Amino acid sequence: MISPLTLQQLQNRFGGELVNGSVEFAQVCTDTRRLDANAIFVALVGETFDAHEFAADLDGKVLGLVVEHQIEGCGLPQWVVRDTTIALGQIGRLCREQFKGPVLAITGSCGKTTVKQMLAAIFGQRHTPCVTQGNLNNQFGVPMTLFGLSAEHDVLILEMGANGPDDIGYLCGIGLPQVTAVNNVKPAHVEGFGSVAGIAAAKGQIYTSLEPGSTAVINTDDDFADFWLRNMPDDVETLNVGLGRDCAVFAENIEVGADACPSFDLVIEGVTHRVQLKLMGEHNVHNALVAAGCAFAAGIPAKEIASGLELAGGVAGRLQMLRGRAGETVIDDSYNANPGSVAAAINLLAQRPGRKILVLGDMAELGADAEAMHREVGELAANRGLDGLYTFGPLGAAATEAFAAVSGDNAHNFSERARLVAALERDLTKETTVLVKGSRSARMEEVVQALTQTGDGEGDN
Repeated sequence: MISPLTLQQLQNRFGGELVNGSVEFAQVCTDTRRLDANAIFVALVGETFDAHEFAADLDGKVLGLVVEHQIEGCGLPQWVVRDTTIALGQIGRLCREQFKGPVLAITGSCGKTTVKQMLAAIFGQRHTPCVTQGNLNNQFGVPMTLFGLSAEHDVLILEMGANGPDDIGYLCGIGLPQVTAVNNVKPAHVEGFGSVAGIAAAKGQIYTSLEPGSTAVINTDDDFADFWLRNMPDDVETLNVGLGRDCAVFAENIEVGADACPSFDLVIEGVTHRVQLKLMGEHNVHNALVAAGCAFAAGIPAKEIASGLELAGGVAGRLQMLRGRAGETVIDDSYNANPGSVAAAINLLAQRPGRKILVLGDMAELGADAEAMHREVGELAANRGLDGLYTFGPLGAAATEAFAAVSGDNAHNFSERARLVAALERDLTKETTVLVKGSRSARMEEVVQALTQTGDGEGDN
């Protein structure tokens, strides 16, 4: 925190009741396994847990409590509220209000973490950014990022995720961003939104929540760009990015090297800089454009944006190149998956030399069309000339059937990871590239670990 807060401040601002007086604090914890005697403890409640069960034992271990009912027999100061998850966000809101630098926020179906990392690299050249760590991008993670703000930080970069229609608006009410972007909209977590259009509307709250004078960065290559522009609040500036030359920030002369890393001319308001990315895949040009647009809207010069993009490295589990036990190349893209990101991975894999095999775990939360979407990626893999498809999970059967219908062979579905790995290893040679991808629930990182000798990468390539 930039400055300490008190429970009295929270009660004055947001209501609730104080029990046993107030206390000043500069740290917040929510995990009884990571208690801090200088922090307050927020007793969160979930579907399978209730931290109130442990709160009575925290006297002397933390400074105070935030709870939904008074903890009897506990002498700690307590702020009693209706909902401790909301209270966590309210504490984050006060931390955000202490910060006076620019605040950028990114959401989207694919690539938002990569855009965040690109922005961190751009701003990190001359600034000290506070950046969302890992995937702490929800109603718990965003406040945690805000708690990490300190006096040395001069820019805040937030990643925002959503599982339901009102999540982004809620997070914007905590983080109060001034420059925002929706990286893209793809079929991901459809079950929580009802449709892809529902996803676009939910993600678009990152624009409709903006205050006058803020800037909305629009990816004009996305199918929903016009929808967002039509619903933009009055007095919010827009900055268009994309492949079209009519955009304020655009890319041209894209080339993909033998290492699958693209280079391109970055054009910002008529000024051109050549950029060579360290990240694999032509789709990262689109991520770079969104990052460039956000940085430019925040006042970063074009030359500095270009040099920052070249510094941006990869993220674990996202297109990391490793060496397998048989000498094969393993591309670890196991962190998550939806049809859009799988299509990008297939296109990248298709450009590799030698034999090319896709290993795909089930894509989760796709709703009623899940089987059809798996079938589509199986067809795409075959049509792009991949030499094999190994899938894990019941939905993967549709992908393998579609692949076999086009390619004729080397399509396999498994219900056990160990059997998948054993069969796959019989198909591997030094001339093979294997790309492993899947939703978090499929735990495809275990397949990567089984295929590789050490789990250590050979670079971002």
